[in-house]
Amino acid sequence: MCAIVDANVVSEVFGSNLPPAGEKFFDWLNKGSGRLIVGGKLLEELEQGSADFRRWGREAQLAGRMIIANKSEVDARTEQIQSEDAIRSDDPHVIALAQVSGARLLYSNDGNLQRDFKNKSLIDDPRGKVYSTSEDGSFQRSHDRLLKNKNLCRL
Repeated sequence: MCAIVDANVVSEVFGSNLPPAGEKFFDWLNKGSGRLIVGGKLLEELEQGSADFRRWGREAQLAGRMIIANKSEVDARTEQIQSEDAIRSDDPHVIALAQVSGARLLYSNDGNLQRDFKNKSLIDDPRGKVYSTSEDGSFQRSHDRLLKNKNLCRL
């Protein structure tokens, strides 16, 4: 299964003091069946925002746990989304990454981006799902169900 990590939660997944839900997500990426999808502006944001992500990313890419989407495809789709003015968030690059890559799980605490990601007209076949710790950093049953869902990647 593939997932996208928003820059606003990078420290919850790649850091030293992770909340329980972030720790489980990291374990799922690092040791489980998860694959992180990055590319375009989001990859730049993650690399600039976290030295821990940069270190993990080098090894994860070699091990096949991180996939880098084609930058030109993601950037072109980002421009198209911006011109359509169809999203609430200020993250067209994240929506574009999901559309280009087929990733259907997003870890984010940005409410507008969460709504965009779950919008059927933007992310479908399968629909986008959101993993969030905005209300509570503990690991919930809903988190567990998302990490066990094998139908959240179109690759």
